[in-house]
Amino acid sequence: MFYMSTNQAGSTGAGFAAGLFGASLLLGDAGYAAEPTRVPSAAYPDALPVANHLALGRSYLERREYARAVLEFEQVLRFDNLPPDLHEQAEIYARSARDYAAGRRLSGFGYAETGGGYYRENVTRSTNAAGGHPARDWFWKARAGGGVSYIASDDVTVDATLDYRFRYYDNPQRRDDSDLRWNAAVKQSLPHGSQAIGVRGRASYRGHPGYRNDYGVFVDRSFAVNADNRIEVEGEFRTRRYPLDLRQRSRDIAEVTASWTHALLDGKASLTLSVNGGREWATHNRPDGNSNFFGAEFNFGMDFSASLGSFLLGLWEHNAYLGDRTLTDSDFEPVSFYRRSDDIYEIGGGLTYGFARDWSLRPQVLYTRDESNTVGGNYSSTELWLTIRKRF
Repeated sequence: MFYMSTNQAGSTGAGFAAGLFGASLLLGDAGYAAEPTRVPSAAYPDALPVANHLALGRSYLERREYARAVLEFEQVLRFDNLPPDLHEQAEIYARSARDYAAGRRLSGFGYAETGGGYYRENVTRSTNAAGGHPARDWFWKARAGGGVSYIASDDVTVDATLDYRFRYYDNPQRRDDSDLRWNAAVKQSLPHGSQAIGVRGRASYRGHPGYRNDYGVFVDRSFAVNADNRIEVEGEFRTRRYPLDLRQRSRDIAEVTASWTHALLDGKASLTLSVNGGREWATHNRPDGNSNFFGAEFNFGMDFSASLGSFLLGLWEHNAYLGDRTLTDSDFEPVSFYRRSDDIYEIGGGLTYGFARDWSLRPQVLYTRDESNTVGGNYSSTELWLTIRKRF
């Protein structure tokens, strides 16, 4: 899941994903008209689901069917901090598979990346109300982290990941970004799917007041329909706590997400469509009160070769707040009441190029738009950056 906003298809996101899906099918008919690759025979009986899925995943990887390999590996392992490139995702999982085949139940991976880019705040009602001077800043960014997996038995795995991100802006009037994300889960592999329970969290620097902390518990059930399709349902309850000066924003959140992942083009591409919904409970008298939310997300990745890949992502989310706001006239006398309503849009994409063993370049663009019936709730930005990544 792309952890970009508080929660995660509306007409924009779903329409774009549907068009992209149709184009992918046409490409499949034109460029991959050969007989579909047969699913490799199981190397182990269903009584050994971990060994079976890992062996099948390695077989798909050898055939360069990266999307199918990832689907198979993720019935045993699941790392939250993987890069968008399908080939690299499959290679990271394959390390654990090779270690397990060699008798090593404990395995891990790490990475570090750095680069720079440009941040452009776009003009909105909010920037105009604030004086009409949107931010335009260059930035330098760095990211590092990794993950470990321990295969405890023939059907149980324990995973954990850590991901730190830092961004420095070339503007002394602006705070830098610092973000730490973590995850740990116990997963049971099934003959045709998996189920998991885990915890995840995030510590995000909010400037002078301090850090915002998120932490929660989640349960997940996935169903492997066949080699090319997976259906997944996840439920999560988490809490978000702001530092003292921003304490009114704190809230508890319950969310349910359902997703479908489909491998395309004989395993060279992958499309994930998901829908979500939930509720937020304000815990410190937030002015807008509790809220309900729902939305949709898509992620698409395609590898053109073993070294070059592309990705697209997008989401839409609607937030309906339940607290009343007062609308006043020029004399500040109340004339009516209304409730805050927000819509969040994000769309982005990029390329990945592996120029040497375990090294890759990634140019990327991200557009964000928040629309609100409150003046202060409107926001829009466009970001461009280039990073270099080392996997170890």
